[in-house]
Amino acid sequence: MSSAIPLMASLQPSQGEPPKLEEGAVRRRQVGAAAQAAPEAFSGALSESGKKALEDGIAGNRLVSLAEVSKHKSESDLWVVVDGVVYDISRFVDTHPGGVEVILEYMHLKDVGKLMRGEEGDSPASHSHSNYAFRMLQQFRIGLVSEFQRSNEDGASLSDGSEENRYVVDLNKPLVFQVGKLGADYDRWVHDPIVQKEPPRFFESDVAEFFTRTAWWVIPAVWVPVVMYMAMEAHNQGIRLSVMPLSMVAGAFIWTFVEYLLHRYVFHMKTSGYWTNTAHYFLHGFHHKHPMDGTRLVFPPAITAIIVCIIWYLTEPVAYIVTPPGKLSMFSGGLLAYVAYDLTHYFLHFGTPYNQMSRMMKRFHLNHHFREQSNSYGVTTPFWDTVFGTFPQHANQILGTRQ
Repeated sequence: MSSAIPLMASLQPSQGEPPKLEEGAVRRRQVGAAAQAAPEAFSGALSESGKKALEDGIAGNRLVSLAEVSKHKSESDLWVVVDGVVYDISRFVDTHPGGVEVILEYMHLKDVGKLMRGEEGDSPASHSHSNYAFRMLQQFRIGLVSEFQRSNEDGASLSDGSEENRYVVDLNKPLVFQVGKLGADYDRWVHDPIVQKEPPRFFESDVAEFFTRTAWWVIPAVWVPVVMYMAMEAHNQGIRLSVMPLSMVAGAFIWTFVEYLLHRYVFHMKTSGYWTNTAHYFLHGFHHKHPMDGTRLVFPPAITAIIVCIIWYLTEPVAYIVTPPGKLSMFSGGLLAYVAYDLTHYFLHFGTPYNQMSRMMKRFHLNHHFREQSNSYGVTTPFWDTVFGTFPQHANQILGTRQ
């Protein structure tokens, strides 16, 4: 904490001329158009105090004093200043990739812009944030710090001419059949995550919408009985009880490899056509666009059943190597590992870490969402990321190791 004191002092406005935050002004120009175009979409991510502040201003341009910001410094009602812009991160603090304790450690600072760019702090590199993080932050914007002098350019139009002819997704309408129209812009759009209070709507039809949402407990309720049946059937077909645990463990290990391959090469394939964009969004893209949508964080059993059937038939030759009951036993282990995967995935987004390992896993996975989406593909284990070179090079920063 002692090293943070000079940082706090360096971020305070001087007694003379207030600082001109040129970089902050640039950021405001870049993202202001989005906030003005759909302020209602942005307000969904705010706490009640933040929403009130947004309503009092115009698209997040309300002037807010540092004294007012200082009144919102609790974990449930937290405002921060980044480059002279005020953000209400109350609904995001629990999902911060670095953990809530990091935010709470520095919430006394008047402006954390330099800290987030890795220019200040006790371990500067460990606090450096990606462009993804800065872009996602804009949905929590509620105003500008009145004590800081802003350049005259802030009063200019905030629109970006290069965006005028591009399709814009309306977040207040069903999304699935909109995203295909983004064309080549889809990949960039889907990897700019947003956090909303309410889950987005996929379809006009209430029936179709119902089947896109799955509670986490449905997964073990549906698939654990299937696993038990497959294991018992494998035993009935002749596999010895002494061999079954080994075959199930082998199946679980194979699943971790399948998990990695699916995530890296199928879920993260780049698309640009209408139907390929639509299919990708429905399969996995929505999870990167709305990573905190808890109603769609686990796979619907109907979709999983289709994938299970495909994998079963593709692995038919395995039965000739390990015998049919051996394959059945291995498959039951793989399916049980899938259940563990889905529950682990849900925990990494919404659970509270209870030890060093769970904190490491949470940071590792949320790094994939909010910082570097081209690595950290493993969910249940980082083993295959290590094998195939997709383990983050700055792992010590992600996992919270201080130099």
